[in-house]
Amino acid sequence: MHGAHADAHHHEGRLDLQARAGLVAACALLTLCVMAGGSSQASGTGVFAAQVLSLPLLAWGAWRLLSRGAGAAHTYLYVAWFAFAAALFAIPLLQAWLPGALAGGEGRAALAADLAQFGVAAPAHWSLAPAASRAAAFQLLPALALFALVVSLPRAAQRRLAQLIVVLAMASLLLGVAQLGAPQESPLNPYPQWAPAMNGFFANQNHQATLLVVAATLACARLTVVAGAWPPGRPHRVVHGVGAALVMLLAAVALPLTGSRAGVMLIILACALVVIAHWPAWRGGARSRLALVGCLAVAALALFLSLRWMQVEAIDELRGPLRALTGEIAARFAPMGAGMGSYVPVFEQEAPRELLMANYVNHAHNEYAQWWFEAGVPAVLAMLLGAVALALSLRSMLRQPAQARVLGVTALVALGAILAHSFVDYPLRTPAMMAVAAVLAGIAAGQAAVGIHRSQRDMNT
Repeated sequence: MHGAHADAHHHEGRLDLQARAGLVAACALLTLCVMAGGSSQASGTGVFAAQVLSLPLLAWGAWRLLSRGAGAAHTYLYVAWFAFAAALFAIPLLQAWLPGALAGGEGRAALAADLAQFGVAAPAHWSLAPAASRAAAFQLLPALALFALVVSLPRAAQRRLAQLIVVLAMASLLLGVAQLGAPQESPLNPYPQWAPAMNGFFANQNHQATLLVVAATLACARLTVVAGAWPPGRPHRVVHGVGAALVMLLAAVALPLTGSRAGVMLIILACALVVIAHWPAWRGGARSRLALVGCLAVAALALFLSLRWMQVEAIDELRGPLRALTGEIAARFAPMGAGMGSYVPVFEQEAPRELLMANYVNHAHNEYAQWWFEAGVPAVLAMLLGAVALALSLRSMLRQPAQARVLGVTALVALGAILAHSFVDYPLRTPAMMAVAAVLAGIAAGQAAVGIHRSQRDMNT
């Protein structure tokens, strides 16, 4: 039985020429996005090159999906995911094109009245910053291309993309350590306008923390699989287990140094969820039950100590008032929002003097509040589509055998960590983390669709 499982796994690891080409293309685009797209102020040659490269890859991924065909059993899953992706891309384009008369809102009327006093016409488009809205749509292209391409790839290729995310996270961490000993103008610092502070590929340490949480989550899944198969039987499994443990250790040590309090909590919660999700794959004896209880006890203790160490209740936090004010301003521009990319000028125009600082407020530090601010009800509908796609994927994977859902559930947990961090920060505003999230979503959607197809095949037989 063990030999047959090994042969099947070996056969699954083989990729045909087209799948290899797709994997290479996805790896190249993901690497370019992570290395060049670490700032939310997306600009530069690398980001532009990623957008150009994404155009043929998006078409290629769509062609692969259409040529493969989608059975009726999982068509609804693809519809949910691609409707969500289409809504994300369509909203900023429509904002830059549709007339402003369709938008409405108290804030827009007050702005038009102020401009009329100086003989200036009211904004002509739905978006108050149409150029920024068009740019926001183009910034989504690499993520959309990665999602379409990754969904069309087989499991073995998706697994290697997950491994690449871990490699890129460790490379960013090593770069961040090197930055600590380098001057601000060093070539090691990709954003010399900011003092190096272990940022790695990112302009913001919190986004470095998000990538480390994702890497630790993926590594934890690998370590859990190796531990569940103990004794490992093959030497390479021991190497994989040791490597995964090292990634988790490095991420856990580095996260407090980034200053990200949310990252510290997320790595504990995400790894605990991975262990719980994977336990059915190797349960059976007292040893496995003790391992599960031990892992959860360690996670609970670590979470308690981290909360004590961070002293959350004693921190003077600006983000709470910032999010509250964002909601108030968004209500003035409801129901259609002020336009993607308009947050900075509209916030500065509407904010009270107490929140006007020497450095401008670049984001709301809550992705969902900012989406409501910039796109109103259409953004809410898009987020609901995303929630439906996630729920359908999770339901499909929970119906799969424990061994078969390992990769998909892990990708879903890692994606959930990014979405959870987006409640208190803006990692998805960077092309780097948007690309990582797209790869994870592609893996989750692809594995969920495979599970639905397998279930229908079993029912037919």
